[in-house]
Amino acid sequence: MEAGHRGPGASDHAPGGRSPERASPGRRDVVAGTGEGWDEIMRYLPPTLARRLAALPPVTRQLAEEIRIAIGRPLWVLTPVGDGFVTGGGGLVDDPGAAPPVSGEELSACLERMTASSWYAVEEQARQGFLTLPGGHRVGLAGEVQVVDGRIERFRTVRGLVIRRARQVKGCADGVVGRLVERRHGRVRLASTLLIGAPGSGKTTLLRELARLASLGLPGTLPGLRVAVVDERGELAGGGTFDLGPRTEVLEHCPKAAGILLALRALSPQVVITDEIGGPEDAAAVAEAMNAGVSVLASAHAGEPAEVARRRHLWPLLEAAAFSRLVRLERRSVPGRCTGVYRLQPGGEWEPVGPPA
Repeated sequence: MEAGHRGPGASDHAPGGRSPERASPGRRDVVAGTGEGWDEIMRYLPPTLARRLAALPPVTRQLAEEIRIAIGRPLWVLTPVGDGFVTGGGGLVDDPGAAPPVSGEELSACLERMTASSWYAVEEQARQGFLTLPGGHRVGLAGEVQVVDGRIERFRTVRGLVIRRARQVKGCADGVVGRLVERRHGRVRLASTLLIGAPGSGKTTLLRELARLASLGLPGTLPGLRVAVVDERGELAGGGTFDLGPRTEVLEHCPKAAGILLALRALSPQVVITDEIGGPEDAAAVAEAMNAGVSVLASAHAGEPAEVARRRHLWPLLEAAAFSRLVRLERRSVPGRCTGVYRLQPGGEWEPVGPPA
């Protein structure tokens, strides 16, 4: 087998554009991109890689959204305004040949740290293709998988890691949350809302801020609500890292469908918030919450409102008009900024609500 971090059964350990400093980001970009989470991530990298990343220009460290680590290829850092390959001295260049490649030993050292030297403790999560670090940072896995009966059984070899940095962006929902308030059956509530956007568009960031604002309430507009966050991947709450508001309870690392039903039974929520509806079981649990009179805020991968109708697992929810609001996001310099809010009309069409945020 080629160099890489090998899975259980294969060895004693299991596996686990423009360069930003030349992009001249505006003031809002720099302020929005704090150093939040950077030091946390560095603790999971071997010194040889961490030193190179620590030498990056401050603005790059502030804005960095992803760090990609792959055997035989240079460190690759992505920000909202550009990307580049990391040189031995911490510079960022467009030419991958001008930056040193990551070795198999360096990638193995990353996984040793990320799994605390115990792949078996994270094996179930890894079957889904990722690990979640403390602080809510997601690490996507790339490599060779073993498939049994159409199901991913395990990773034979991990050859690449995609670290997506989690951060809290307070204020990113200020132009959105007011357009989600509705009056139904004589009471003010948040409308059940589906957030759509491509990967990396900030859906999780916006959900995190909507949880905080729903829990706090909006003076003169919305009372503080009882919020339950079902955080299957540990990214929304980040193990308590993020402020989700004073009236929020969290079910962390709990399967989404089971967690929603558990929240309904045990936590008496007025709002349930969860990330990425992924299958019929998730959709059925969302429908159960809505039938109980609970608002649901969730997300799904889609670029435009018209694309939502092509998501087969969402059909039952769409046919039942379960979501009365749709929020569309695009990848921007500030995570979680929406480009449109829509209200469901009786004929099933989505009508814009107010100007884009």
